[in-house]
Amino acid sequence: MCKRNTLLYCLVLLFSSSLFSQTEPDYSEYGGKVSIGVSIFDGFGIPVRVYKGNHVFEGGAYVAGIAFTDPDGFLEDILTVPMFGAGYTYFGDRFLKVKKKRDKIRANGIAVRVNQIVGDYSTTIPSLSWAQETFREGRTKRSFLFELGIQYGFPHFEYLNAPINNSVGIRLRCQWNFFLK
Repeated sequence: MCKRNTLLYCLVLLFSSSLFSQTEPDYSEYGGKVSIGVSIFDGFGIPVRVYKGNHVFEGGAYVAGIAFTDPDGFLEDILTVPMFGAGYTYFGDRFLKVKKKRDKIRANGIAVRVNQIVGDYSTTIPSLSWAQETFREGRTKRSFLFELGIQYGFPHFEYLNAPINNSVGIRLRCQWNFFLK
């Protein structure tokens, strides 16, 4: 009886480890080490991203818009200004998101950025955002990045001889990345 129980126990262990063990899927073929992209909403521009595992470092040049209002809150002027940005994003592991039409590979993360408007309207804009990078299944060298968060503007100039107040705002960014290697 003892040998039979031992054999049964060994068979249960063998089958449970091979049939019921779940290994993490490997989506490492999605993406690469360096990407160049096109970004909108948080300024229109060209970002370059460097990937080190789950850590992403970014820098880019953009054109941003500044809106000026009168004391009553009515829009007075909208200007386009040059802006440079740098950021860091930490992504969790990639996972498969099953969709009706196309399955997607996704990763969620957190992004910290600092944008600097240069020139006569110098402004520093730090931000903190939730980030999601999405690949279509089978398209390993292109991704879409969506970021949503909060930003704070520190203007370093005066408008019509009056100081500009600091401002809090919602940060929205969409970006298409193309991996070079």
